[in-house]
Amino acid sequence: MKEIKHKDFSNEIAIIIKNKNFKKQEVVLETGRKKAFLTKTKNDYQLYFDGIFPYDGTKKLKVRMDGEQYTLKSADFKEPMHSGLAAIPAQHTFDVESISKGSINNATFFKMFFFDDSQKTNIFYSKVETIRAYGHSFNCIQLCVLQKRYEITQHTEEDQSYFIIENLDEVSLQDFEDNAYAIQKGIGFLVGYMPGGENYIFAEENFLYKGLSRKSLKSIYHPVTSNPYSRLHEESEREIADHYYGKIKVVPVAVISELVIQVQQNMDFSVAMILLMEVSSLKSVVSMPGVFSLILESLANCIIIKEEKVEKLIDDKDLSDTIISNLNLVIDNYINQISQDAATKIRRRLHEINKPINYKRLTNAEKLRAPFDQLKIILTKEDEKAINYRNALLHGKILMNGEVKRTSEEIDDHMMYISAKLYTLLSKLILKMCGYEGYVINHSKFYERNSIKTTEEYFNKI
Repeated sequence: MKEIKHKDFSNEIAIIIKNKNFKKQEVVLETGRKKAFLTKTKNDYQLYFDGIFPYDGTKKLKVRMDGEQYTLKSADFKEPMHSGLAAIPAQHTFDVESISKGSINNATFFKMFFFDDSQKTNIFYSKVETIRAYGHSFNCIQLCVLQKRYEITQHTEEDQSYFIIENLDEVSLQDFEDNAYAIQKGIGFLVGYMPGGENYIFAEENFLYKGLSRKSLKSIYHPVTSNPYSRLHEESEREIADHYYGKIKVVPVAVISELVIQVQQNMDFSVAMILLMEVSSLKSVVSMPGVFSLILESLANCIIIKEEKVEKLIDDKDLSDTIISNLNLVIDNYINQISQDAATKIRRRLHEINKPINYKRLTNAEKLRAPFDQLKIILTKEDEKAINYRNALLHGKILMNGEVKRTSEEIDDHMMYISAKLYTLLSKLILKMCGYEGYVINHSKFYERNSIKTTEEYFNKI
């Protein structure tokens, strides 16, 4: 167990800055003692070598730099298909995927550094519970993942911001990397930013650098805020913001920890989370409704609790008959506006109103709503409409127009509204399954424009 009384990342950051500034940094190959040059590009490192390259089949290369040994790894360090070409001197440029100094494989305490390009200071503020044990220059979350404590810090030094993940209890390198990736996704969802691109893992003086295939993601949404004035900043909205001030809270640490555990242990849930971040970072009006509908179905399958029961909606038969009788009277009132054949078919359906729900044989529509029912999340009529758009999207109606004629601007407004509504529903499911009780941002309310007007609240309690 490690107790941190004072955070100091200066040694690690000095190494990161030094490596970041490599421009034709001279290195010496241990095999053959020949010189090569290492340069840091925007996204990775490149090694330049002139001569006969010492291929050995490992895709690794040991070099010395400033008197110390490093290991470079690259898929390019493989012998050409025609082995005779390997013996011909040539100018080589290799993309380097990883650089390591020493070994961190047997270490038990690690620090993972990401370059932070969120362009947001105090990114955790008003979104998630933080600790202030290390002073205001360290914006920090502490959580527990499978009984192991981790701290996630946003820290700025020399005009560069970093995201740093470190463990406070002993773990293996593999467990650290697995849990750190789950933390990236969980925290990324909660604050609207997931770091990526490249990282450094330090274990005391040794480190491993990796270029990552997934770049950082910046979502246009995040689920919770404790600051209503950040969303309702117009003078006309001041009274509404005052009403919510003090009621809406940040996501507590226990919920954050549970979210990360769910991401780490449930692959389907993990994939749904990363897809949610990726699509919301694209800000695509056309893509979001369809993909969010897909994620909703995926999450429903992850969350739904299998039940064997058969539920009768109305136990009182006399009451059921009275409701059906009254609904028949409603049809009678409109009989001149619909055909007799249509009226007859509608009346037949009325007798199915109190048909018991067999939870072993739910329809697709019922499966989508089952997790909300099980988690006691109330769906409004606007929520129901948004969920129903799934069918339109599955049948190729991408613009979701139905029979309504809309201008291009109205189509964009409508799709943005549905996207925000679906994101809000997804955030409710994700947070509630992790034990959250409180308010979430009703994003769709902030996208009500032109003909889109509802009586919904700006924040919904779950």
